[in-house]
Amino acid sequence: MKRAVVVIISIVALLIVAFSSQSNPETSSSVTNKATNSSNITQPVPKKKPVCDGTTVTSDCTVDGISYSTYIYHPTVPEKSHTETVTTYEKEVVGYCTLCNDGTYSPSCATGRGACSHHGGVAQWNAPRYSSVPKTSTKTIIDSPAKEAYYEKVLE
Repeated sequence: MKRAVVVIISIVALLIVAFSSQSNPETSSSVTNKATNSSNITQPVPKKKPVCDGTTVTSDCTVDGISYSTYIYHPTVPEKSHTETVTTYEKEVVGYCTLCNDGTYSPSCATGRGACSHHGGVAQWNAPRYSSVPKTSTKTIIDSPAKEAYYEKVLE
Protein backbone atom coordinates (compact mmCIF):
# COMPACT_ATOMS: atom_id res chain seq x y z
CA MET A 1 0.00 0.00 0.00
CA LYS A 2 2.81 2.35 0.84
CA ARG A 3 4.43 1.57 -2.44
CA ALA A 4 1.27 2.48 -4.35
CA VAL A 5 1.06 5.90 -2.63
CA VAL A 6 4.68 6.66 -3.48
CA VAL A 7 4.10 5.70 -7.12
CA ILE A 8 0.97 7.88 -7.36
CA ILE A 9 2.76 10.90 -5.82
CA SER A 10 5.67 10.44 -8.23
CA ILE A 11 3.30 10.33 -11.24
CA VAL A 12 1.48 13.45 -10.08
CA ALA A 13 4.78 15.29 -9.63
CA LEU A 14 5.91 14.30 -13.15
CA LEU A 15 2.60 15.45 -14.64
CA ILE A 16 2.88 18.83 -12.89
CA VAL A 17 6.38 19.36 -14.23
CA ALA A 18 5.40 18.30 -17.74
CA PHE A 19 2.26 20.45 -17.73
CA SER A 20 4.07 23.58 -16.47
CA SER A 21 6.73 23.36 -19.20
CA GLN A 22 4.11 22.90 -21.96
CA SER A 23 1.61 25.44 -20.64
CA ASN A 24 3.52 28.51 -21.83
CA PRO A 25 5.10 27.56 -25.15
CA GLU A 26 4.16 30.94 -26.63
CA THR A 27 5.79 32.84 -23.82
CA SER A 28 9.09 30.99 -24.03
CA SER A 29 9.21 31.14 -27.84
CA SER A 30 8.19 34.79 -27.91
CA VAL A 31 10.96 35.59 -25.47
CA THR A 32 13.38 33.70 -27.68
CA ASN A 33 12.09 35.50 -30.78
CA LYS A 34 12.30 38.86 -29.08
CA ALA A 35 15.83 38.13 -27.96
CA THR A 36 16.91 37.15 -31.47
CA ASN A 37 15.07 40.13 -32.99
CA SER A 38 16.68 42.61 -30.61
CA SER A 39 20.15 41.19 -31.27
CA ASN A 40 19.69 41.82 -35.00
CA ILE A 41 18.96 45.51 -34.38
CA THR A 42 21.92 47.29 -32.80
CA GLN A 43 20.83 50.30 -30.83
CA PRO A 44 23.45 52.36 -29.02
CA VAL A 45 23.08 51.91 -25.31
CA PRO A 46 23.88 55.20 -23.60
CA LYS A 47 26.76 54.76 -21.22
CA LYS A 48 25.89 56.09 -17.78
CA LYS A 49 28.62 58.35 -16.42
CA PRO A 50 29.76 57.88 -12.83
CA VAL A 51 28.99 60.47 -10.17
CA CYS A 52 31.87 62.88 -9.51
CA ASP A 53 33.17 62.88 -5.97
CA GLY A 54 36.25 65.00 -6.61
CA THR A 55 38.74 62.58 -5.07
CA THR A 56 38.44 59.12 -6.65
CA VAL A 57 36.14 59.99 -9.60
CA THR A 58 37.53 63.19 -11.12
CA SER A 59 36.97 63.06 -14.87
CA ASP A 60 34.19 62.29 -17.34
CA CYS A 61 31.51 62.24 -14.62
CA THR A 62 28.29 63.99 -13.58
CA VAL A 63 27.00 65.94 -10.58
CA ASP A 64 23.31 66.88 -10.36
CA GLY A 65 22.86 66.06 -14.05
CA ILE A 66 25.75 68.26 -15.22
CA SER A 67 28.59 66.54 -17.07
CA TYR A 68 32.15 67.54 -16.24
CA SER A 69 35.35 66.64 -18.01
CA THR A 70 37.29 67.55 -14.86
CA TYR A 71 35.93 67.71 -11.30
CA ILE A 72 38.68 67.75 -8.67
CA TYR A 73 38.32 68.56 -4.97
CA HIS A 74 41.05 70.74 -3.49
CA PRO A 75 40.98 70.63 0.34
CA THR A 76 41.55 73.55 2.68
CA VAL A 77 45.18 74.62 2.94
CA PRO A 78 46.13 76.14 6.30
CA GLU A 79 48.17 79.31 6.55
CA LYS A 80 51.91 78.79 6.84
CA SER A 81 53.73 81.35 8.93
CA HIS A 82 56.60 81.82 11.32
CA THR A 83 57.47 84.36 14.00
CA GLU A 84 60.56 86.48 14.21
CA THR A 85 61.88 88.45 17.14
CA VAL A 86 62.76 92.00 16.15
CA THR A 87 64.99 94.17 18.34
CA THR A 88 64.90 97.94 17.91
CA TYR A 89 66.69 100.57 19.97
CA GLU A 90 65.00 103.68 21.28
CA LYS A 91 66.56 106.65 23.03
CA GLU A 92 65.17 107.02 26.52
CA VAL A 93 65.94 109.28 29.42
CA VAL A 94 67.79 107.17 31.98
CA GLY A 95 68.47 109.98 34.47
CA TYR A 96 69.41 113.62 35.00
CA CYS A 97 72.85 115.05 35.65
CA THR A 98 74.88 118.24 35.34
CA LEU A 99 76.09 118.83 31.77
CA CYS A 100 79.46 120.55 31.39
CA ASN A 101 80.35 123.04 28.62
CA ASP A 102 82.69 120.53 26.91
CA GLY A 103 79.75 118.06 26.41
CA THR A 104 80.63 115.71 29.25
CA TYR A 105 78.54 115.05 32.32
CA SER A 106 79.78 115.66 35.82
CA PRO A 107 80.90 112.26 37.17
CA SER A 108 79.20 112.86 40.50
CA CYS A 109 76.32 114.84 39.04
CA ALA A 110 77.38 117.72 41.29
CA THR A 111 74.92 120.53 41.70
CA GLY A 112 76.91 122.99 43.76
CA ARG A 113 79.71 125.48 43.33
CA GLY A 114 82.74 124.14 41.46
CA ALA A 115 80.84 121.59 39.41
CA CYS A 116 82.44 121.18 35.96
CA SER A 117 85.27 123.57 36.96
CA HIS A 118 87.82 121.64 34.94
CA HIS A 119 85.45 121.28 31.96
CA GLY A 120 84.73 124.90 31.21
CA GLY A 121 81.83 125.37 33.59
CA VAL A 122 78.23 124.19 33.73
CA ALA A 123 76.21 124.17 30.49
CA GLN A 124 72.94 122.87 31.99
CA TRP A 125 71.76 121.77 35.39
CA ASN A 126 69.64 118.59 35.53
CA ALA A 127 70.24 117.80 31.88
CA PRO A 128 68.59 114.56 30.72
CA ARG A 129 70.92 111.63 30.05
CA TYR A 130 69.90 109.43 27.15
CA SER A 131 70.69 105.83 26.47
CA SER A 132 69.70 103.39 23.73
CA VAL A 133 67.32 100.90 25.30
CA PRO A 134 66.57 97.68 23.41
CA LYS A 135 62.90 96.98 22.67
CA THR A 136 62.03 93.50 21.47
CA SER A 137 58.84 92.56 19.71
CA THR A 138 57.65 89.53 17.77
CA LYS A 139 56.38 89.69 14.23
CA THR A 140 54.35 87.03 12.47
CA ILE A 141 55.54 86.53 8.91
CA ILE A 142 53.02 84.84 6.59
CA ASP A 143 54.87 82.51 4.21
CA SER A 144 51.73 81.40 2.33
CA PRO A 145 48.16 82.49 3.01
CA ALA A 146 45.35 80.06 3.85
CA LYS A 147 43.13 78.80 1.03
CA GLU A 148 39.53 77.67 1.34
CA ALA A 149 38.47 74.28 -0.02
CA TYR A 150 37.13 74.36 -3.59
CA TYR A 151 36.21 72.18 -6.55
CA GLU A 152 38.00 72.58 -9.84
CA LYS A 153 35.15 72.23 -12.35
CA VAL A 154 35.57 72.07 -16.13
CA LEU A 155 32.39 71.54 -18.14
CA GLU A 156 32.44 69.27 -21.15
